[in-house]
Amino acid sequence: MDNILNLQEISNMLAQLEVQLFKHVFTIVFLQQLLAVVVIMTLAWFISRKLSRWIDIKTQAWKSHYVAMVKSRIYLSAQEILLLIMAPLMLWTGVVIAASAKWPLAILNGAASLISAWAAIRLGSSVIKSEFWSKTLAYLMWTIAALNILGWLEPTIAVLDKAAIPLGKSNLSLLLVIKGGVLFAVLLWLAGVFSEAIERVLLRSKLSPSQKVLLHKLSKIFLISMAGIVALNVVGLDFTVLAVFSGALGIGIGFGLQKVFANLMSGFILLMDKSIKPGDVIAIADTYGWVNRLGARYVSILTRDGKEHLIPNETLITERVENWSYSNDMIRIHTPIGVSYNSDIPLVKSLLLGVAGNHQRIMKKPAPACLIKSFGDHSVNFEIRAWIKDPVNGISNVKSELYEEIWTVFKQHNIEIPFPQRDLNLNMQQMHKIIELLKNDNEKMQSL
Repeated sequence: MDNILNLQEISNMLAQLEVQLFKHVFTIVFLQQLLAVVVIMTLAWFISRKLSRWIDIKTQAWKSHYVAMVKSRIYLSAQEILLLIMAPLMLWTGVVIAASAKWPLAILNGAASLISAWAAIRLGSSVIKSEFWSKTLAYLMWTIAALNILGWLEPTIAVLDKAAIPLGKSNLSLLLVIKGGVLFAVLLWLAGVFSEAIERVLLRSKLSPSQKVLLHKLSKIFLISMAGIVALNVVGLDFTVLAVFSGALGIGIGFGLQKVFANLMSGFILLMDKSIKPGDVIAIADTYGWVNRLGARYVSILTRDGKEHLIPNETLITERVENWSYSNDMIRIHTPIGVSYNSDIPLVKSLLLGVAGNHQRIMKKPAPACLIKSFGDHSVNFEIRAWIKDPVNGISNVKSELYEEIWTVFKQHNIEIPFPQRDLNLNMQQMHKIIELLKNDNEKMQSL
């Protein structure tokens, strides 16, 4: 701790910094060179903007194969690419002009070196598809390059190495933490690349959807774990240090992360027993749709309305779930319909079976069935029972099409679909008494 908070060293460093600022920064020469850098960068930005618009117009007319190849390999806009090329060229041109005129050029030279380093690093890292990893790698490498160009790399390393605390048999310094973090980030990115490659291989395999998801997740967990272990081993951190945190981690999982841990374990159970897999049509509570993907913590269910419900894995384990495609994709739909008592019952039954049999999505085997369910208050109640094998395409639309066709066929054969009717019987003596009471009440109201 004394190494970190050495007040005398900090005071000396601040004093030296103050001297350097007044000697080299707060001067007319420095401000002139800084202004020149700003003007050159502004001019480079303006030129790159104009050129990028011209190139965008021309590339649409050219339809060049090489232009398309560059766009597919380098994940940067045309303006950013041009700026990364124009800025270093114009800065180095300014350096040559200042040198030939024997003007001060220390700041201009340093800015040209820094911008050139940034351009080379940014263009190199732009081949990485992930924007996060691309920018992270670029900022990290440019920081190291900038410190080296300015001559501050070795002093910075020394300061970071001194800032250390004892941890087990080793010292944990800021330098060690940064090295470990950088190495872990690189290994984590490599793990992601290998994980995507494994996923592509599994997608081409003949395994079931649940087995593909399970193997992909297990391989991803393994690769991430290996990245962490290798990073800790390379930086020389003693593994016995992890024992200090194991108790706290166990308590955290036992209390604060118990739901998360339960969902993770439930996810593995769902994958292993194959009860739910991507593409299945399921219904749970008020949610009906097909399984879009299986996550480590939740299952994504996509409804026909375009809404995506994220159901925790634990819910699918503990609650009742209807899986319409667990053993097969066949489900039976029930379509009730009522006709008038004056209708020809055999004809109605024949027409209903014909409508169901002619529908494209209704299976011929098993054949549709038409049953008389009951004699209602105002209609004879029929029900069509038919099987479909593609519930993922919807059920309500099948019923709607059936009802539409039934309406047309019934109109052609003059078959009536009755509406509810009620008979009202009134006793005349009671009606007279009610009228007399109303008259008396009216007379009393008028007298008041």
